[in-house]
Amino acid sequence: MIYKEEKPAILMLEDGSYFEGIGVGASKQIMGEITFSTVPGSGYIEALTDFVYTDKILVFTYPSIGNYGVPKKEKDDHGILKHFESDTIKVSGVVLNEYCATPSHYESVKTLEDWLIEENIPGIQWVDTRRLVQRLVKEQHTFGLLKVFETEQKPDLEQMREDLTNFPQVSNGLPVSKISTPQTQKFTPLNPKATVIILDLGTKNGIIRTLLSKNLEIIKVPYSFDYKRLVSLNPAGIIISNGPGNPAYMDGPIQLARELIKNNIPTMGIGLGNMVLGLAAGMDIYKMEAEHRGGRTTVEKATDQCYITSQNHGYCLKYNNLNGFKELYYDKDDKSNEGLIHENKPIFSVVFNPEGSPGPLDMKEKIFNQFIELLEV
Repeated sequence: MIYKEEKPAILMLEDGSYFEGIGVGASKQIMGEITFSTVPGSGYIEALTDFVYTDKILVFTYPSIGNYGVPKKEKDDHGILKHFESDTIKVSGVVLNEYCATPSHYESVKTLEDWLIEENIPGIQWVDTRRLVQRLVKEQHTFGLLKVFETEQKPDLEQMREDLTNFPQVSNGLPVSKISTPQTQKFTPLNPKATVIILDLGTKNGIIRTLLSKNLEIIKVPYSFDYKRLVSLNPAGIIISNGPGNPAYMDGPIQLARELIKNNIPTMGIGLGNMVLGLAAGMDIYKMEAEHRGGRTTVEKATDQCYITSQNHGYCLKYNNLNGFKELYYDKDDKSNEGLIHENKPIFSVVFNPEGSPGPLDMKEKIFNQFIELLEV
């Protein structure tokens, strides 16, 4: 039952079926691809500001979201936000099982709903999110419409179905083009020991913070940089960052990666960067039926050591046409590829997010230290 002071909300899938709920955030209608996150109740701020979810309707499977509110947007000495992966919310809409309207945390300055309203993002709660995710995976209904109505406004389901039918379900082939840094940015710690370039496909702030903590100077460059411009900056190494979109559309970054491989430049790929490197080497990709969105069990192939990692990708490399690469990591459950390493060149990649991986076996230290060893500094 929806009470008078509550706003009705509807999430409709592309087959016309729908979930009823209560509105959270802005009153508006949006349409787009629906995806999900299995992060626990302590990860919603990072997920909402992750470039990988750009323009997506994001479903949280954790049963209660908003428990600790939203902290102040404080920046560190390098001008990087401390608690957020980017400057703004990147999703277009939010789907929750239950929203916590009375958060409790000493750093909280506003509720999640206040933040959603500020950034004009609609949301819906009281949805069986785990059942919804099962449908997304099994039925592949990944496109939908989310509408939050004004109080006492009656939903017009037929109009919503018509809107959804008429909306062109054509994904932006290159979302990176609108989120990559428009100009070169430099971050310099005290006493830097080397300079690293990040090819920005949607770099998370956590990656930059981690590299700065290792006393590495960072130059973040636009996704459109070519090889000649990149090496003119004389970097010790290159990182191809995480980001959204279908890796097959990344023609410029893929060509750049081919040059990096050919010229033995120390290189690490993260997330989307892993697939860009694989495609540059000649491998193929496929769209995953069950996307990896949250914690997974990652196996290091050489040692059989298992790690809990944080992941956020819907595409995956086929382990074929290796051309000098071999598998570095794979998923314990579905055996999908999670990392590559070149047999005789200083190049490797991981599909997971090393800067945010949990657990006592700290993958952040392991992966970034492995990259630093390649720099020979």
